[in-house]
Amino acid sequence: MGMRWTVGLVAFLVMACSGCGGSSSPPPADGDAGGDADADSDADADGDAGPAVDESVRLYEPERVIEVSIEMSDEDAEALRLQTRDPNSMLEGDDCLSEPFPSPFTYFPATVTVDGETVENVGVRKKGLLGSLSETKPSLKVDFGEYVADRELFGVEKLTLNNSLSDPSYVRQCLGYALFAEAGVPAPRCNFAHVVANGHDLGLYVNLESMGKDFLRRHFDDEDGNLYEGTLSDFRAQWVGSFDNKDADALDFGDLGEAVGALESPDGALLDALDPVFDVDQFLTYWAMEILTAHVDGYASNTNNFFVYHDPTSDRFVFMPWGIDATFYGQNPFGGNHASVYATGILARRLYLFPESRDRYLERLRDLLDAVWDEDGIVEQIDRMEEIITPVADPDGAVGVAGAVQGVRDFVRAQRGRILGEIDGRDPPEWTEPLRDPPCFVNIGTASGTFATTFGTVGAEDPFAAGSGTFDAEVDGEALGVVAVASESGWDPNNPGLPVVLVIGALDDGTVAIGYFPVTDPATFVAGARFSLGLGGSWAALVSLEPATGEMSQIGLLLNGELALDEGAIEDGAVVSGSFTADIIRFPWL
Repeated sequence: MGMRWTVGLVAFLVMACSGCGGSSSPPPADGDAGGDADADSDADADGDAGPAVDESVRLYEPERVIEVSIEMSDEDAEALRLQTRDPNSMLEGDDCLSEPFPSPFTYFPATVTVDGETVENVGVRKKGLLGSLSETKPSLKVDFGEYVADRELFGVEKLTLNNSLSDPSYVRQCLGYALFAEAGVPAPRCNFAHVVANGHDLGLYVNLESMGKDFLRRHFDDEDGNLYEGTLSDFRAQWVGSFDNKDADALDFGDLGEAVGALESPDGALLDALDPVFDVDQFLTYWAMEILTAHVDGYASNTNNFFVYHDPTSDRFVFMPWGIDATFYGQNPFGGNHASVYATGILARRLYLFPESRDRYLERLRDLLDAVWDEDGIVEQIDRMEEIITPVADPDGAVGVAGAVQGVRDFVRAQRGRILGEIDGRDPPEWTEPLRDPPCFVNIGTASGTFATTFGTVGAEDPFAAGSGTFDAEVDGEALGVVAVASESGWDPNNPGLPVVLVIGALDDGTVAIGYFPVTDPATFVAGARFSLGLGGSWAALVSLEPATGEMSQIGLLLNGELALDEGAIEDGAVVSGSFTADIIRFPWL
C-alpha cells in the first residue's frame, strides 16, 4: 500500500495549513550582528566619550543560552496558557483576508529575570499564529515597557521567545537569519534561551530580536516608515488588507495601494512601474535567500512570514525574513516542486515570468550560492549550535534533537546540487502554477473514531495487522463509507523527532482514507494526554489514497476537535490507544 510514502506526503500537505542607510548594506564588520547603525555619532560634545555601547549585544551573542525566569500569579499563568486562536473565525468567508488577523492574546503582569537582572511589572503574553501555538510550551512576548513607558532591559524593550515546536532541531531559525544577514538582507539577531515559568522548566527557546523601531534604527537611516508584517499577505487587491502595520500611529496606507497598482502593469511596463515602489535589486537578494534556505513558508512560496518596510530614504519597499522555522527542508508543499524557484507571491511571479528579470534573479541566485552557501562553514555553525543547545534541549538524547539537527546538515550538503541540477547548463524551470485563491475555509463535514496500536508500527507492510479502530465520517452530507479500520503509530518520517498516529479506513469504493495526527511536543505523547485539533493546536488532516496507483488527494483538514491518548509512550512496542473527533475543513490550496 506504500504507507511510508503516504505518511511523508501527508506531512507536507499538512504544512500548508505552517544594511545601514539602506536595504542592501552588508552586515556589520567583524560579524557583529548587534552593531548600532548610529553608534559613531553618539560621542559627547567634547568628543571625549567613545561610541555608545549597544547593551543589547549581550542578549544575542551566538555562543550563549540566556537564562529567563518568569513569575506571575497562577491564575494569570493559566489564563495565558489557554488563550488561543480560532482558525475558522480567522479564515472563514470570502473576505477572510480583508484585514489583519486579530490577536486573541493579552498581556499579564509578571516579574522577569534575565541573566540575573530582575524587572518587576513586566508584560508577558502568548504569541504565534497557528502552528507554533501550544498550551504546554507557549511562545512568548516579553514587554518591559508594557506597564512602564519606554523601559528597557539591556537596551531592548521586548523579548521574542519562540518555542520551536515546528523545528525539533531548534537550529533552523538562527542559522537562516545569519545567512540572510550575511547576504546583506536586514534580519533579526538570534540565539537561544532557557525559560523557567513559575518554577516549571519549559526548556529551550529560540531568542529572536523583535521587529520594531530599534531594529529599524540598526538597518536604516530613517525608522519612521511603515513596517508591515505579511501573514498570508500579498500585493493583490483581495490580499493586501491582511498586511499588519506595526506603527500604531500610522494613518497612511496608500503605499500598499501603489504596490498593487505597479504589479498590475503589463509586461512591457513592469520594471519601470516597479522601480519607484520596490527596491527590486534588494528583493532579488531576499528572494534568492528564501530559495537557498528553502523558506517554503515565506513570501515567494506561500505569501507568509515576512516583513516589508517602506524606507522613507529610498521611498521604496524592502523585504525582511520572519518566521523561518520551516526552512532547510527538501520539499515544497505549496506548488511548483522546484528547488531553484518559488513564485507564488505576485512580485516573485511577475519577475520570474518576465525574461529580463528572471535572468537577473537566476544570476543573483548563482552569485549567492557562491558567496554565501559555504557548506563547511554552515555545518560548523550547526555543530556549534548543537553543542550549546543539547544540554538544555535534549540532555539524555530522548527527544530526537540530534537526528533533527543531522537532517539540517544533510540538507545543507545537498542543496547546491539540487539547485544547480535545475539551472546549470540548461533552461530554468517553468513556473506554471496559477495565482491562488484566498485561503478561506469551508466546513464540509465531521469525523470521529478510535485507535489501538503500538508505537513503531508506522510504515507496516500490512497496516490492518498493525492496529485496529473505528472511523466514522461524513463529507458533503454523505457517509465516507468505511468498511474496515487499521491504525499505526511511531515517528513521523518527514518530521524527525515528532510522534504521529494514523487511523486508516478502507472505503467501500476501494480507496483508503487516512487520518493523520502528528503531535508537535514529544514529551506530551503520554497516557491521558489531550490535544486540541486545529491550526492552533495539533496539526491533523484527512486524505484519500488510491491503493492501485498511489494517487492521493486531500479530503480536508481536521480542526475544532480533540485527539485523546488513553495509552501512549514513545517507545517501540508501547501501547498507543485513544480517540478523536473533528470537523473536516476544506482548504482551497490543497
